[in-house]
Amino acid sequence: DDQTSMRRDQLVSALKKMSRKFNSFAFMQIANMASVDPFAKIKGMINEMIEKLLNEANEEATHKAFCDEELGKSRKSQADKTMKLDKTSARIDSARSGIAELEEAVKSLEGEIAEMDAAQAEASKIRTAENAEYLKASGDFKQSAEAVAAAIQVLKSYYEGAFIQLASKTTLKSKAKKSDIGGTIISILENAEGEFTTMLAEADADEEAAASGFTKLMNENKVTRASKQAEIKGKQSESRSLSTNLQNYNEDKAAVGEELDAVLTYLDKLKPECETKVMSYEEKVARREAEDRKSTRLN
Repeated sequence: DDQTSMRRDQLVSALKKMSRKFNSFAFMQIANMASVDPFAKIKGMINEMIEKLLNEANEEATHKAFCDEELGKSRKSQADKTMKLDKTSARIDSARSGIAELEEAVKSLEGEIAEMDAAQAEASKIRTAENAEYLKASGDFKQSAEAVAAAIQVLKSYYEGAFIQLASKTTLKSKAKKSDIGGTIISILENAEGEFTTMLAEADADEEAAASGFTKLMNENKVTRASKQAEIKGKQSESRSLSTNLQNYNEDKAAVGEELDAVLTYLDKLKPECETKVMSYEEKVARREAEDRKSTRLN
């Protein structure tokens, strides 16, 4: 302590004076021996040990702070990138599902248009056949009506002329008989003309109705086709947009995956340095005692 050191200094000073006074080498040796602190070396070793322990403690604290900071940042980065990767994967799944649904919808609409075109082609074929049949029938009805009308005119002219010629040669009874026969024939022909005219009118009405219905069907199909084609274009445009997004999502996923791999690699490098547990003094003592007990049993 300080008091001992002071007394030691006083003793050394006195011995040195005696050495000079008596010109004694022995007193000088004694003075030198007295000046030497027997615990100086031990004190130095202790001080060095303390300094070393303090330095190690500081280094350990600095290293721990470094590990805590780096592990904390890396684990947070890992969690963030894992969350981002999951979100990107969900977007990829959603985009793929959306594209598949849009492609299926386009395929369905194209199928509906194809069915409509096939039905329209069949309707056109039927309409062409109906029109051809109408043209033939109406021509026949018209020609028949005109022929009957001409025959009626001929018969009327014949019977009226014959009636005048026979008026002076035959009796009244004979005249009446011929008049009745001519009237009957003309009446039959007039009925036939009326029937042909009626059938022609009915054929015209049926043709007009069929033509009107066909035109209406064509117009409706035209509107429906345009609507479905517009819907197809819209879905195809949406599908292209989703495909672009899907490409971007895949690129993002690859980039985030690389970043996550880098973080995991860095964490693997930190683990041996930051997560290896150093045994405490108590643990070392306990381990040594256990080894001693084991050695004793073996002996």
